[in-house]
Amino acid sequence: MPKNICQIQAAVWRAMRLAGISLDTPGAIDIVRSITWVINQQPIILHRFPLSQNDTHTHEGFAVESYWPTKLTKFLHRAELLSLESPEGRQAIAELSATTIGLLASVWRLHGSPVEESQNFHEQKLLVIKYE
Repeated sequence: MPKNICQIQAAVWRAMRLAGISLDTPGAIDIVRSITWVINQQPIILHRFPLSQNDTHTHEGFAVESYWPTKLTKFLHRAELLSLESPEGRQAIAELSATTIGLLASVWRLHGSPVEESQNFHEQKLLVIKYE
């Protein structure tokens, strides 16, 4: 496990290259910065919200008043109220991202990957169906 920011950033850059994202792609540095921040926050997040707690919430489902929709909506609402011009508003978006990663990890633990495990990393395709 990487122990400092430079190691985390280097690992993120390597993963991006493996995914076919060029280092000079517009926004790539912002992506690295954002993913690095989320990874660096994980020890704090896992201390406050253990995996078992996330899994319990995931088992409960996604009804409007359940934990995950309420939590994610709270962060978006806070960002809207504080505005993205303020550090606190941007922090709400960062917390939303970190929380979403926790949800994704819980879904993977409980239900498996959204793509077939046997597929090659570079060949993984996921059909996204827009639902409104």
